[in-house]
Amino acid sequence: MSIETTDVIEDDWNPIELESGEYPAVYKELRAECPVAYTSDYDGFFDFFRYSDVQKGSRDWRTYASGQPFLEFPQFMRSIPIQENPPVHTFYRKFLAPYFLPARLEMLQPDIEALVAEHLDPLIAAGEADMIEDFGVIVPQKVLARFLLLPDDAWVTMADSLAKADAVRNDVEKLREVNKNLWNPTVEALIEDRRANPQDPAIDIMSGVLELEPEGRPITQEEAVAIGVQIFSAGADTTTAAIGSIMKYLGGNPEAQAQLRTQPELVDSAIEEILRLAPPLHHTGRKTTREVEAHGVTIPAGAKVGLNVFAANRDEDKFPNGDAYMADRAPNPHLTFGHGPHQCMGSPIARAELKAMVVQLLEKTSNFELVGEIVSNGRPLRTGWTHARVRFEK
Repeated sequence: MSIETTDVIEDDWNPIELESGEYPAVYKELRAECPVAYTSDYDGFFDFFRYSDVQKGSRDWRTYASGQPFLEFPQFMRSIPIQENPPVHTFYRKFLAPYFLPARLEMLQPDIEALVAEHLDPLIAAGEADMIEDFGVIVPQKVLARFLLLPDDAWVTMADSLAKADAVRNDVEKLREVNKNLWNPTVEALIEDRRANPQDPAIDIMSGVLELEPEGRPITQEEAVAIGVQIFSAGADTTTAAIGSIMKYLGGNPEAQAQLRTQPELVDSAIEEILRLAPPLHHTGRKTTREVEAHGVTIPAGAKVGLNVFAANRDEDKFPNGDAYMADRAPNPHLTFGHGPHQCMGSPIARAELKAMVVQLLEKTSNFELVGEIVSNGRPLRTGWTHARVRFEK
């Protein structure tokens, strides 16, 4: 079909109306029958569902430009580099890359292991806990605080910020308003501290940021805040969501858990498989720089586009038996952490946290299981959890 910008476009689907458990089936149907679909939800966007399209679109920044990375939030906090495109994006990405090299993760690894143990051991001893409230909203924030060389109590402010957004998650307009500057006060306070008390810029990102000279000039306050916002917004609730998804699957599938106890060498690939099946963010958002023809649909220039990684991750043209969990799936080129120029730089830290949790759970218990149903946080276009009550057996 051909669509003019003045046409009234009929909806192919409406994500706001879906319950979290309905997404896989709806995405599967759209992937097969309507691989480019339109919805008027969230001010209207076109959505790609097939792996080949999502992968290609993620690489093709000249056609699908970044600018509004989250489809739900037209005025999301300014974030660098995710909202930028080359060559500006390339400058900031090159600056950030050294902070996420294996040597930096190696420095952080003992802290990750210790923080997981510190918060997991009392829960196992108690015999039962909510792995979201008592672990998932705490540990990722504490790891991020260590990574950013923040005080030990900084995670409390971070968790409070996330709770502020979560409290209005069912009201689209209020959620949009909150997310306009959710992390700005925290980042501004950190910048003020680093101006007064600079750290080693080779280790401390924000000290490094303040020495940056984009285009040969001193970095502005707005740019510095935007880089900090990117780090805070990317390093917190997505890992919490992944923790919940792992607990949901392994806590609800004794056979899968037993397999990892007898074959611990599969822990890494099992985590990747759960990440494939339950990506915290369903989409990356883009805007077309020109008119695009795809699968019989004309997408106008300047249109908002979703690259649906959740649907792509289950595309059976790429992943045989794509809706099924296979702990030994290999290769597993899922798109949960993105693809192309905007691939998540912090993914090694998230993976290290998830692996530490799973390994310690397997080593310190004989079994763990969900108590009742895990509770979704109900946010459209995301996989997230409010409660995951788990019983532990030593």
